[in-house]
Amino acid sequence: MRKWWWKIRFTLQAALFPIICIQFIRTLFLPNPFDVFLMFVFFLAYLGFLFNVY
Repeated sequence: MRKWWWKIRFTLQAALFPIICIQFIRTLFLPNPFDVFLMFVFFLAYLGFLFNVY
């Protein structure tokens, strides 16, 4: 992979977890299809970081 990606990869992984938590709370109180889809995308991205897909 490119050198710049290896530099920001762990920063994105660390920033994604609080965003997922906030999105989860928002989805609990105001559920709509867009929020559920966005939560799913964030979750898949986080799993990709955990399993070193990216």
